[in-house]
Order: sequence, then C-alpha cells, then structure tokens
Amino acid sequence: MYEELYGLVQGDYSGAVDDQLAVWEDRTPARHPLLLHCPLPAEQSARYPDYNAGEIHNDKDKMLMNGMKQMLATAASGMQAAPSIRANMGCGIYPSMFPGIAPLLFYDARMPWVIDHLTADEIRALREEDIRVTDEFKMALEHMAYQAEMIGGTGAFVYPLDLQSPFDMAHIVYGDEFFYSLYDDPELIHHLLGLCVRAIVLGHDECMKLIPGGDRVVAHYNELVMPRALGGVKVSEDTSTLISADHIDEYVMPYTDQVLRHTGGGYIHYCGKNDHLLQRMLGHGLVRGINFGNPEKHDMDAVLRSASEAGKVYYGNVPMKGDEGYREYFERCVGSATAADGRCRLLLSIQVPAGERDNACEAWHAVAPTKENINS
Repeated sequence: MYEELYGLVQGDYSGAVDDQLAVWEDRTPARHPLLLHCPLPAEQSARYPDYNAGEIHNDKDKMLMNGMKQMLATAASGMQAAPSIRANMGCGIYPSMFPGIAPLLFYDARMPWVIDHLTADEIRALREEDIRVTDEFKMALEHMAYQAEMIGGTGAFVYPLDLQSPFDMAHIVYGDEFFYSLYDDPELIHHLLGLCVRAIVLGHDECMKLIPGGDRVVAHYNELVMPRALGGVKVSEDTSTLISADHIDEYVMPYTDQVLRHTGGGYIHYCGKNDHLLQRMLGHGLVRGINFGNPEKHDMDAVLRSASEAGKVYYGNVPMKGDEGYREYFERCVGSATAADGRCRLLLSIQVPAGERDNACEAWHAVAPTKENINS
C-alpha cells in the first residue's frame, strides 16, 4: 500500500516551490500560487485507513500512512500546494523537553495534550541544563527520520514539529496558574520564558538536521514552503491573544524575538484576535508573514492590505462572502493583498469540493498576477 501511495504522491513540485518562494522573496512568480485542496473521491479515500492521534503517536507506520494519505489529496489538487508530512505529535512535543511534562494521548479525534503541569517551585528549580532531548522528543525525531527515508524521491517534503512560541509553551508547562503569575511573580515568568527559548533552540536545531533540503526550503502544513534564508519556521502565539498590550510587550515580543533571531525569521500563526499583537508582529523585521486560525474574526480585507503594505505575506484562508463566486472572491483577495508597490503578498489556501475544482482554477487563472500582466 505504501508503494501505491508513493507512486501517486510522486511528482515534480519544483515549479510550485519556485512560485511560492518568489512571493516570500518579493519577486514576481511565473504564476502566482494558489494553495488548493480538494477531498479525495470517496472510493479512493476508503482504500487507505485513517488512524487517530493516539494510534499514530507511537507507531511510525500508522503515522506515515496518515500523512501519505493527506499528501495524496494535496498532490491530486494540481495547483501550487506542495505535499508535506510531519511527525504529528501535538503542541506538547516541545514542552516534553521539560522534566515532568508528558502529553496525554487520546484515542479519538483529540490531539495529545498536557494535563499535568509543573508547579511554581518546580519551575524555579529548573536550570537550562535540565531542558534536554527526552525520550518523547527522540521518538518524534525518529518519526521524522523514518518519514524522510520513506518519502525520498517523491518530491514531497518533511516539515518540522509543532512549534509554539515561548509564551504559548510557558502556558502549556505551567497551566492556567501562569496568568496569575504574570501579575504576582514576573521574575518566575521571565525565568520560565527563558527556559522555553532554550527548548525551542535545542529542538529546532535537532529537527532541521532531519529535513532533506532544509538548507534551502522548509515546508509546512501539507501546502506551504518557505525559503530557509528567511528563517522558515512557524511560531504559534495562541495564548498571546489573551493578554493585554503591556504584557505582550513585556512577555511575548522579547522572547519571540530571541527565537526569530536564532532561526533567521519565520511566520506567526495564532487563533483568536488581538489587534496589538498583530501590529507588533507586522512591525517586527524578522516576521515574514501572518497566518490566522480564525480569519472569520478579522476584517480580512484590512488585514491583507496592512500586511502587504508592511512587506509581510498573508498565508492561509480568507473566508468567502455569501454572495461571492470564485472570480469575485479571488479578485477581492488579490486586490486587498496588492500593496502600493504592486506586490501581491498573498499565499491563499482554499478548500473546494472536487466537482468545483475546474471552476475555481479557471477563476484563479483569470485573476492571479503573472509576470506578463504585471509588466504589461
């Protein structure tokens, strides 16, 4: 079955990669990329099993099968999404580098999650040398190495483990007591955030050793590629949306800055909405792009404009309005994301029913910037 999936995923994705890299690098792509996804036909999907997060966690073959099936859907969509796979260990994988932190597995639709947290006294006692590559993290690296071996030659990519920001990771390690300590014990929080930076630096460097071609390109989420020269990482700031502007400036930005300086840059993801967080990230020189988990909470036309004018790429979904057809939708997105300098800084991710793929592609080709229509 792996051999069958291997053959179906195998392809030449170099054109899609080059087009995506051009957007990140502020060049004009030959074709402005669309990260299109269509579901597999039901009969084809039924040929390959699906496993839940608990089943794949310790089983490299089941994890590979899940990832290969997902990559097949991307490969079959036929636009500029680049198939990729990761060791899908959940957002507790980096926190597991702290002694005493172990993600709990669920054998249903839920991802692994950290339930048992460290106390304030346990955190105070920790030193940088206590943060290490644990057995849990080693298993994740072994999954990555196996995936790299098994998909070699397909043209697809292995992408990094789920990387939370230092602030997000600190919340996972400490639990909800974390929020009280922002006020009551800032020294403890700064100590914890420094340890989280240590974990990210150590884990990131280990991951990058296992990604073939990672010195040039880093993939994400079975669609995106970024140039390694611009850092290539994704940093999640979900918890950061819950706090005040002053606390963002004190606790979030200095430590995310340390991570971005180590990696050379990256894009910022978060669910939720926090306008101060957005403006601070758009103003950071090493933030290369923005991605939202809840774009419906935002005025996306305004976000696309402000991101592009700041020289940042918006990557991800933009909700359609109820009365829009594909062409009107694409025109709105491309127009909003095109800055005064003429650059369209947009990597739009969209899922469409299989029966609507051709209509969506035709509409995109009619609207998307190309070297020819930009220069004409």
